[in-house]
Amino acid sequence: MFHIFNMPREYPKAIDPYWDQFNFYDGRDAWLESIADIPEKIVNLFAVHWAHAEIENGGHWQYFFNSTGTTWPEAIRGFDAIGMPEVADILRRAGALLGDSVPGTQTERREIVGYPEERQDFDELDSEFWSLVCADTFFRKRPKFVPFADAYAATI
Repeated sequence: MFHIFNMPREYPKAIDPYWDQFNFYDGRDAWLESIADIPEKIVNLFAVHWAHAEIENGGHWQYFFNSTGTTWPEAIRGFDAIGMPEVADILRRAGALLGDSVPGTQTERREIVGYPEERQDFDELDSEFWSLVCADTFFRKRPKFVPFADAYAATI
């Protein structure tokens, strides 16, 4: 699944046994309950994976608008843990645009970031994120975070 369009990645092998246990769909409380028995390193990789997928596809707006925004604290922790603190800082700054704290429910986040026709501007942070994390071209290229995630997964 992870290598059809991109170079193979090792970190998903660490996440895969836990994949069906993760629940970011039903808010922060359900998310925390779903990760309670999953090793922290696995949670870190999962959160990094989804932050990359959402932000690469539709920017920070999409990340916070969708249910994956529930994983924001773990994505920050994850990017720090895999050795990409600059990316963790970008996520911190993006979250700060939502106010004192990032809401745990999708409905609350959507009220802040807006709907597509009047969405909050994250363009500068999107560009910073993309330059540090995403591949320069899509087909058969490894996103820049993957070597960090793979090395981290090897420590599990």
